[in-house]
Amino acid sequence: MGQIKPNQGRLQTGEHILAKIIEDKFPGSRVIIVSFDEEKGRLDVSSPIDLRGVSLEELEKETDEIINKGLEVKKTIFKREEVEKEFNLSKIPENVKEIRIVDIVGFDKRPCKDPHVNNTKEIGYFKIIKVERKGKDRYRFEFEVR
Repeated sequence: MGQIKPNQGRLQTGEHILAKIIEDKFPGSRVIIVSFDEEKGRLDVSSPIDLRGVSLEELEKETDEIINKGLEVKKTIFKREEVEKEFNLSKIPENVKEIRIVDIVGFDKRPCKDPHVNNTKEIGYFKIIKVERKGKDRYRFEFEVR
C-alpha cells in the first residue's frame, strides 16, 4: 500500500463538496471521473449545461462556506446489499462486497475508498484553478487546497 500524500484527504473531501454543489446547482450534471496528484485534483462532469460559463468564484465561495461549517466527515463500511438501493454502485466491481460510504454529515453521502479528513475545516481554502471542455457535454474542473 502506498503512502498517503499530505493533501490527499483534503483534496478528496473538497472534491466531494464541489461535486455535490455542481450536481445540485446544475440539473442533469453528474460526476464521471475524479483524479488526483500531490498538489491538485481533477473532477470530470457530464452536463447538458456548458459549465465553462459558470462563475468559478461563486463555486469556490459555496465550497468554502461548507468547508467552514466544520462538518464531521464519517467513513463507514457497509455490506454491498445494504447500500446498493441508496447509491449508484455501477462503477464498483460486483466482486467488491464491502462498500465504504463517506458521509459529510448533513451535506452529502457517497461511496469512496480514498482518504478523507475527519472535519471539513481540515480542508483549508479551496481554489478552482480552471474549467475546460473535454468532449461533448464533458467538463473538467481543476482545483487545489491551500
